[in-house]
Amino acid sequence: MPGASIDWTATLRQRQGLPLAPAHLRWHQPEGTVRRQHLFLLDCSASMVESGAFAQAKGLLLQWLRRAYLQREAVALLCFGAGRLHWLLEPTRAPRWNAELIEPLRGGGGTPLAQALESGWQMAARYSRQPSCLWLLSDFRSPDVLQLERGPVPAVAQILVDCENAAGQSTRRFGGAERLAKVWPNTLRLPLEFT
Repeated sequence: MPGASIDWTATLRQRQGLPLAPAHLRWHQPEGTVRRQHLFLLDCSASMVESGAFAQAKGLLLQWLRRAYLQREAVALLCFGAGRLHWLLEPTRAPRWNAELIEPLRGGGGTPLAQALESGWQMAARYSRQPSCLWLLSDFRSPDVLQLERGPVPAVAQILVDCENAAGQSTRRFGGAERLAKVWPNTLRLPLEFT
């Protein structure tokens, strides 16, 4: 697998029984690499807006971008919704003024989940000399989940931030993030509320 992969032993050791947070993640990195690249994919669909998850996800994304700026790491940001996607930020060193990027974002429409993931994987492949981690913030309420379950295995470390509301998770009404995390290696599912 190109780029970085999660070092689960070191991650669990760092966690020390606490709820898993981004700061706990530890990575295997190829020799000679210095900085990691974070590819953020933000679901801007109507279901995210209606559940309140969109506002929460934007707040969480702002925290991560600030951390990446302080650590001088590279970031990219893809927004997807209303049946289309747009790279708001292509891979570059994390900008200082993140709020100007994130706060004006609005959501609506459908969820082109497979198209967004394919674009994220292609971006990671284009920058394969730099270890990448793909962060997908979505409620996974898309018929694309079935296609993705049966499709090719992605060759990139991934964090699926599950924005599906508590009612949906408790009834397993959708459960797309959980299903994908089970079939994809080197993929971690986290709830939206993690800190």
